[in-house]
Amino acid sequence: MKKILSLICMFLFAGTIVSAQDTFSVVKGHWENASQRTLSLFQFSNGSLVEISKSTIDKKGNFGFAFVPEEENFYVVAHYERSAINRYVFYLKPGDDVQFTIKGDTYHLTGKNTPENVEMERWHDMIQPLEGKAVYFMHNLGSTFREFFPEFENKLQEINNYPKTSTKNTLFNERFEEFKRYNLVSIAMSFICTPRKEHPKPSDYIDYYRNLNVSDLSKNTSILFYPNGLSLLENVQTTLVRANPQLDEKTMIEKLKSSSDDILSGNVLTNDIVKAEFMLYKAANIKSYDKLMAFKEKYEKLLVTDEQKARFREILGKVDDNSAGHAAIDFKFRDINGKQVSLSDFKGKVVYIDVWATWCGPCKQEIPFMGELEKEYEKNKDIVFMSVSIDQEKDIDKWKAMVKEKDMKGIQLFAGDKSNEIGGPYKIKTIPRFILIGKDGKVVDANAPRPSTGETIRTALNNSLKQK
Repeated sequence: MKKILSLICMFLFAGTIVSAQDTFSVVKGHWENASQRTLSLFQFSNGSLVEISKSTIDKKGNFGFAFVPEEENFYVVAHYERSAINRYVFYLKPGDDVQFTIKGDTYHLTGKNTPENVEMERWHDMIQPLEGKAVYFMHNLGSTFREFFPEFENKLQEINNYPKTSTKNTLFNERFEEFKRYNLVSIAMSFICTPRKEHPKPSDYIDYYRNLNVSDLSKNTSILFYPNGLSLLENVQTTLVRANPQLDEKTMIEKLKSSSDDILSGNVLTNDIVKAEFMLYKAANIKSYDKLMAFKEKYEKLLVTDEQKARFREILGKVDDNSAGHAAIDFKFRDINGKQVSLSDFKGKVVYIDVWATWCGPCKQEIPFMGELEKEYEKNKDIVFMSVSIDQEKDIDKWKAMVKEKDMKGIQLFAGDKSNEIGGPYKIKTIPRFILIGKDGKVVDANAPRPSTGETIRTALNNSLKQK
């Protein structure tokens, strides 16, 4: 559970003393002539920005956030997670504070700040002339690559001579070197990907663009801690195509269409975690069930961790209506002995699933009827009866006791904190909920008859058992 405390701005700026442990951090700012009324604080999660707090900008232009950082890392203040406009990145250790002022297209630190954020401001001041033209394009609509490219190349000399970060924080020093590299690439991409009166032809691109390397940019997971780092990799890949003067127009169009597949299918991404996150990033943008299933068939093997696989199932669940004939969305939970058991472990068998909880009266009423079915079909090796408890984690002992007390047979699984991994994909709003899966691993009925319906459920089970 994230420890987030929203503070009223008047407390932050009236000098009120906040009593907290050393891990408590305050991000405090002032925006002259603010164009928006709110700002959000974001942290990184699997390559994406996740909002952890929101602040209103008061009439004097003041705003602030108070929170406990989950870890030492980069944090982002912005309006929206996807926009680079008015996006400010800071580095925070638990207990660090930040004070800054936004003015025009840039920001400045005020008051006392950490050496890490002083270093970040110094870099930002140096790179800001390029960022102003690239990111804040609405203020520079007359600017084209003809002016920007020479300015960029001139700035590269200064950047190449820019000293390596050397604060006492060696972890920050390492991370910030990577951040600076991504920041420069991001600015370069922003300029050519935003509206301009004229865009470069392949022969117009300067060497900096042609020398970009997606593999090099993704050799470790640090790209996942740069805002919109995964989309940055995709932009670089398409820019390498656009900047290739050897491609005719037809070939270029085809390669642009296949750029995402080229990234996932080839050796463009060398880090397995980054490749899996890129797969999830692309999957989240697919809104058609059929297209997402085709994507799953090609790229599911790229998912590395159980957590990544669970997130893909969550993505799939958002577009899957659980119609009969759809592939059953897999899940994995611990059984009564602590062993991890998946739905997919039983492919080739009919699986009748009871989603229940110990606190649910109607659920407990179905248990004797479920027992009758299990006894009736106990000699049939082609059917599995499975019960999945969605009790809270703290009630696991209560669940174990009830399984024993009620002499519940079949496969007994406990979802606990992972209940959303079955509740989300199968759109479970109320329990008990029964789900019938065929031998082929496809949904027969995502809202199957209850055991107490007698012949109705027996007919459904028997028909499923007849399927080859």
